[in-house]
Amino acid sequence: MQSDFLQAGSVRLQYFEHGSGPETVVLVHGYTASARIWRAMQERLDPTRFRVLAINNRGAGDSDRSTDEADYTVEAFARDLSGAVTTLGLRDVHLVGHSMGGATVSRFALDHQALLRSLTLLDPAPLASRPALTPGWDDEIRAQFRTGEAPRSTSGAAAPATRHETLAEHYRRELAEDVARTPLERLIGSRRSMASLDLRSRLGEIRVPTLVISGDLDTTVGVPHILAEYLALPEANRFLHVYHRVGHSPNIDLPGEMAVLLTEFFSVTVPGFARP
Repeated sequence: MQSDFLQAGSVRLQYFEHGSGPETVVLVHGYTASARIWRAMQERLDPTRFRVLAINNRGAGDSDRSTDEADYTVEAFARDLSGAVTTLGLRDVHLVGHSMGGATVSRFALDHQALLRSLTLLDPAPLASRPALTPGWDDEIRAQFRTGEAPRSTSGAAAPATRHETLAEHYRRELAEDVARTPLERLIGSRRSMASLDLRSRLGEIRVPTLVISGDLDTTVGVPHILAEYLALPEANRFLHVYHRVGHSPNIDLPGEMAVLLTEFFSVTVPGFARP
């Protein structure tokens, strides 16, 4: 696993790269997570078949961060992703997004479909019909942030492990440390952005093979929302996989199974799909 930085427009983003295969996979994390949420799964994808890039959004890991809440929206993340893809000269990308990252890659796909070979939405944030934010929600987050109690647990990160930790626990600890560094502006700006999403009605425009993955115990997003995104996609190019007794982050809980599923999708389903 290699770590490097790239310039995406005015933003410097950190990314992790694994493998040098002929097919390119780009992984996009969600709300308070970082690119480390993908690592266990990323390392299980065959490096001779795939080049896998996990990008830290602005405000995550060691990527640039700002003090402007408007810099942490789905639209801003999608623009940064576009800048990253341009800088790296990528085409025919298998694009995968988790949680808020699912919204980010959906936004990217609507604007840059020609650059994609496939799209995967892993427990995506609701793209429409999200309950309205209650008055004072942002003041509550600011108060929680000052006391270190801000909501930062939806990534699936675990508490720091002991010195006898396993390798998987080590990954979770590093992810938890990244989550703890989440800036206040990202917590508020991203939450506000997700509450105002209105992309579901446009999913019918997506023509690349699209896999929707859900854990049936996902209470962060909720299976009804995830199924609504699946049903909004064109029937001809949509695919669904639901894990049993799994929550919001199969990429953490079942990294090996996720790698197998994605490999089959990329290598069997996608090549057999006749794009109109």
